[in-house]
Amino acid sequence: MAGLSGLKKKTEELLEQDQLVDSFISGAEKRVKNLEVSQKKFVRCTFSLNEELNQLIDDLIVKSNNARVNRSSIVRMALESLAEQTPEEFQALIHKKSQ
Repeated sequence: MAGLSGLKKKTEELLEQDQLVDSFISGAEKRVKNLEVSQKKFVRCTFSLNEELNQLIDDLIVKSNNARVNRSSIVRMALESLAEQTPEEFQALIHKKSQ
């Protein structure tokens, strides 16, 4: 059995590995807790788009180069962007698009 003593991992290596595992697990727990805390409620809406606008959303998804961007996120970003405009800018845009 004297020849098997070299097969045991050193205590120092075990401690480092345990610390890495604990760090990974605690990080995952934090991410899960953040997901659980979310109180956002989403409402499903149905609306119609013409083919041009539908394609524009698809193009913006591709342009974002982000796998997490979907059709809903594009619509949310567009609405948030419109909400940031001054009333005058918004009215000018509506006037421009209604012609």
